[in-house]
Amino acid sequence: MSMHFKNRRTLIAASAAGIVAPYVWTGARAFGAQQITVADVGGAPGDAIRKAFYEPFEKETGIKVIGVAHDSDPTTQFKLAVDTRSFIWDVCSVTPGQLVYLSRPKSYVENLNMRPDDFPDLLPGMITPTWVGFSVWSNNLAYRTDKFPNGAGPQTWADYWNVKKFPGRRGLYKNGNGTLEAALMADGVPASKLYPLDVDRAFRMLDKIKPYVNVWWTTGAQNTQILQSGEVAMSDTWGSRAYAAIESGSPIRLVWSEGLYSMDGWSIPAGCPRADLGRKFIRFCMKPELQAIFSNQIVNAPTNRKAYQFISPDRARMLATSPENIRGMAPSDQLWWADNRDKVLERLQDWLLS
Repeated sequence: MSMHFKNRRTLIAASAAGIVAPYVWTGARAFGAQQITVADVGGAPGDAIRKAFYEPFEKETGIKVIGVAHDSDPTTQFKLAVDTRSFIWDVCSVTPGQLVYLSRPKSYVENLNMRPDDFPDLLPGMITPTWVGFSVWSNNLAYRTDKFPNGAGPQTWADYWNVKKFPGRRGLYKNGNGTLEAALMADGVPASKLYPLDVDRAFRMLDKIKPYVNVWWTTGAQNTQILQSGEVAMSDTWGSRAYAAIESGSPIRLVWSEGLYSMDGWSIPAGCPRADLGRKFIRFCMKPELQAIFSNQIVNAPTNRKAYQFISPDRARMLATSPENIRGMAPSDQLWWADNRDKVLERLQDWLLS
């Protein structure tokens, strides 16, 4: 494949799994030596964010980006920065559920002055007045193909609950978010009609599976380990964690039907003096070719549909928002969880001890 570029255009190569994405230099560096600090989740996703967004943005605009990792829940830090006007970040990655907390008791987030019409190729639900999604991750069922060869493994949550037809050691997330939804789908609730969650009904289903759950996992690393080692034959999982096991050579199959997807997005602290630079950065992150670089680095899916023009079919099969995969999934209602998380977790912990 040959490509010709003019006006100082260059190519940024994505990972070997993906397709090379074109990147256009405009030569516009109007912001000179200014800089912004952007907080992300760190780790492997943080590295992918740096390669896909920070470095190209700095090259395009001349605005230096300092990337830092925030706490697993950045809302306390975020609110403190606004209340004390000590803006340690100019942009921060947050989930829709965290965004709810950042809107109480007052709004701690800046209006982005962006509309859905500005980004017509974004998936539905990926933009609000104060937040724009750039990354999608998923909760799914996974099983080991050495335990269930020839595609004979569980394909639904009802299958996971069917211990006679699908025997084997099981893992389940020691957290209500995703676990309750799995229980309800196992009881016949369609993914599109889960919310508001019927918590009592979910716990009645959990009562049925509890004696057969061998590992209640708590971290992504533990989830990868139990799938990779064969400690369990099946488990709920995060898509990126399942593929970490697959890429290590483990015989794992990820099931997309009845999966749930959630998002990470960008917000700006209210009153930030560099909000205009932050808005410029966020708008930049919506470019499909840059989102493709991100999703070629890590198994988090793009929010811009056009990103798949720069992603190979093999890679697309690993990503939650590809047309084939997202068809069988539903969005996780993080707003519901923001209102109910504490009481659900308290009940779950009591239930596990009973």
